Formats: sequence, C-alpha cells, structure tokens
Amino acid sequence: ITMSTRANIKFQDGDEFIHIDRSHDGFPENILADIKEAVDLCKGRWSGAELGQLVSAFLGLHFDKNRRIQHYEPCIGYETAGDESYCYYVRWNSQKREYEYGVLS
Repeated sequence: ITMSTRANIKFQDGDEFIHIDRSHDGFPENILADIKEAVDLCKGRWSGAELGQLVSAFLGLHFDKNRRIQHYEPCIGYETAGDESYCYYVRWNSQKREYEYGVLS
C-alpha cells in the first residue's frame, strides 16, 4: 500500500484563516513554489491582507479544467485532516504589509 503525501496550508490574517488541502504530492518543493506564485501575483494589489482574494487567486492559479480532482481544495468542516505529511503557513505581516510563508515545524 502506498500513501499519498498530504499537505495542509493555513492562510491567515490575525484571527481569520482559511485552510486548503492537497491530498498528494505535498512536498515543500511543490507547495512553496505554488504559494510563492500566488503571493508574487497578488503583491501590492490591495491596501491590506485581503485574505479571501489571495486564497481565490491561489486556487484559480492551480485550477486545471482537464482534471477531475484538483490539486487543491478548501477544507470544509475541518481545519486539517490529521494525517498530513506537511503543514504550511501563509500569514499576513501587518508591520511589513506583506505575506510571509513557509513550512510549519
């Protein structure tokens, strides 16, 4: 039996957060590159965090109309599945006025 490399990404601004799940290939070289792409695309677009807009851009960038199962999906009804191999964060730094991201230890 092979196991998928699951990942969870916690997008956060203060007390507000949105969790995104990836059920396979959740290695840092995949996830961090995808996060960077969305953060770079959205940099300087808003006056603040606009958390929902960032998550929308992230999901839109990685949507493939030819895939039945997408790489990413929102966690609905839970924050994490509990069996993630990796957990990531994307959080708004209000002092620097930019998003920071990385792997949670």
